[in-house]
Amino acid sequence: MGAHLHAAQTMADARKPDSTPRLRQIAGPLEGYRLGVTDVPVRVFDLTLDGCLVELSFGTLSGRNIRLQVDLPGEGWTLLHCETLHIAGDNAFAVRFIRVDEEIRGRIVRAIDRQFNRPTESEPPDMNGQANDD
Repeated sequence: MGAHLHAAQTMADARKPDSTPRLRQIAGPLEGYRLGVTDVPVRVFDLTLDGCLVELSFGTLSGRNIRLQVDLPGEGWTLLHCETLHIAGDNAFAVRFIRVDEEIRGRIVRAIDRQFNRPTESEPPDMNGQANDD
């Protein structure tokens, strides 16, 4: 239980404005759905290889194991099986990914890598010394 609380706390800490990310993650928000009898739109934050923070657009969380469908940057819609770890607010909760096969793991890694390879807003794109003729 201690490891679960630590993972949830790490994801929650990353949302604080003065906190610098310690993990390779996609800050978000990413579009997604909590799948069930009725699919509920969600926003996903702080997505790592291990889990993420999920914000429901409406309703409340029910059940310990849930399924999320998340639109990963450059990878498209991806189905993730999750275990809820910690309720972070009225409509927000942290999850840990479970039953992650190599294909899903690869999609998450590639999506995170794309975020780390992008120039930041304060850093202009590298043009390799080439002038932009636009």
